Amino acid sequence: MYTSISELIIHPSVRPQQLRSYELIQENWNNFHSFFCSLPTGSGKTDLAACLISEYLKLNSSTKVDIIVPFRMHQDFWQNILELYGRKHGFNVALLKGRGSYYCPIIKSGSNISPCAFNPSYARTCQARQRCPLLMARRRIRRAHVRILNWWVFKYVDLGDLKADFRVYDEAHNLLNLESLVRVEINKSLLQNNIVNQILLEKLQEWEITYLGNKYFIEIDQIEGVEFLRDLKQSLNQREEEIAKKLNNDPSSISHTILRELRRISELTNAISDLVSNPKGSDTSFFLQRIGKTKQTKIVVQPFDISYIFEKLFKGSKNLFLSATLGDGKYLAELLGLDPKYCLFIQELSSFNKSQHPFYILKEAEKLSTATEDKKNYSYNLLSEQVPPLLNLMKDRNLRGLVLTSSFEITNLISKLARDQRLQVVTHTAGKSDEAIKNFIEEKKGDVLITPSAWEGISLDDDLGRICLIPKLPFPMMGDPIIKKKTKKYPNFLENEVLIAIQQAHGRIQRNPTDWGATICLDGNFHWLRSKNPKSFEPWFLDRINEETLEKAIANIIHLSETQRAEIKPFPKDPDKRKLFSRMKQKDREWLESSGIAELLKKKS
Repeated sequence: MYTSISELIIHPSVRPQQLRSYELIQENWNNFHSFFCSLPTGSGKTDLAACLISEYLKLNSSTKVDIIVPFRMHQDFWQNILELYGRKHGFNVALLKGRGSYYCPIIKSGSNISPCAFNPSYARTCQARQRCPLLMARRRIRRAHVRILNWWVFKYVDLGDLKADFRVYDEAHNLLNLESLVRVEINKSLLQNNIVNQILLEKLQEWEITYLGNKYFIEIDQIEGVEFLRDLKQSLNQREEEIAKKLNNDPSSISHTILRELRRISELTNAISDLVSNPKGSDTSFFLQRIGKTKQTKIVVQPFDISYIFEKLFKGSKNLFLSATLGDGKYLAELLGLDPKYCLFIQELSSFNKSQHPFYILKEAEKLSTATEDKKNYSYNLLSEQVPPLLNLMKDRNLRGLVLTSSFEITNLISKLARDQRLQVVTHTAGKSDEAIKNFIEEKKGDVLITPSAWEGISLDDDLGRICLIPKLPFPMMGDPIIKKKTKKYPNFLENEVLIAIQQAHGRIQRNPTDWGATICLDGNFHWLRSKNPKSFEPWFLDRINEETLEKAIANIIHLSETQRAEIKPFPKDPDKRKLFSRMKQKDREWLESSGIAELLKKKS
């Protein structure tokens, strides 16, 4: 008999979705090896996982549990939550980030690259062994019951003798693109600067002349490609040993440029080792491509079957996959090499009021395309007509907005339209999204954030974001040879990818039970996607889809904003007259104040 979730959770109450999912998993624990849980924002996914971990460790105290997350920022979040559960239920937690997150006390260059990365025996004799942040983190991770890792660490770092018997994969929809961990891109310039093997350079030039010619890409025969990679790995290893020897003898003599080069070479050799070990099983393909306007060439090596990454990892362990948007769960399971009949798929509705978070697809919406110059011009003209009324709504009603674009060209178009409406725009160029997002969220700068880079991973709670605008759906570049091959290999890839992005986008402004806001889609391709692959829609999202005219959608958003703001009393300017809970809805505040709890909380504050 399993422990009740109400006894395990650190909060005073259990949400219905948590209770149902917890009981389903516990009752079916012995019947399935993997559990796919699609729980929307606000359902308490992290606490659900923490309760399952607490119960598992109570019954299996000598085992390990791994939490695997896609991004480093998620590691800190999980650590904060699980340490609270660990104090309550008697287990310890540690996290391990990538090597670049730890400062090396020997090399004071700020490059975060240590000699022991390239010569493990160096670590045993290093004078800074006892004060090395990386080694201390590794010692902690080996002692911990629960280990919090990101994908790179999970794949490449030796975590000790004890294999985890229970693994939790957070934001599991990212697993759909996990092949990026072992995808390799090799620029011609890297070979010219680091390889002394002239045969490799001659082979590349032969491919350029014979196969590539004036084309933008060609596919190279797999046998030729594997041979090339094996020779390349040998040459890179020689260069790596040469630099590492100098580094171990005199760390201070190595420049930043050489350190960065060494890191790149190390990453390449690790990735190449994986690719050449099983090219047929992973369906590895080799492409020679030209890079944009520079006309430089690069080799792209891409595995299309990612199940081999997990084949050994999944064996003999329980796996919990968590996301608000898993999409087609059976499709994901098959991609990961799992048999769906041994997987339990759990989908939950949202506890949030669906009328406070509508998703509008406009009746006027037409299928937008940039496939040809004529189609692109027509699409941009449509956007130039439909976007300004929505931007004007943001300005008139003082509603901060998020515009998620599918390209920087559309970003520039919408930015101009927003500035014409006298809105303060926050946007960015390629690779500079972090600073723009920080300015918009933390510094509260600007009226509207326009970006192609924030379809997931950011939280625009309450007044940080009331409107999310999707001008054009984020279809991948169909001219990309890798996208072409992936679409051919996996018929559901395209639709599933785009629908997950749309649902993730809607979740950026749906963060808590009292939050409200609306998402508006201007691309008629949504109708086609909806009929093509309905399995990729989550139940909580289907509840929110409304088809309206632009005029009606704007009227509904105005009504929603007036209704919601009428329920919140203004915050008094006089500090002495301010009340606790003043930002709550009036009916909730009145209940709280009449209950006597409010007076108790005021005294404590």
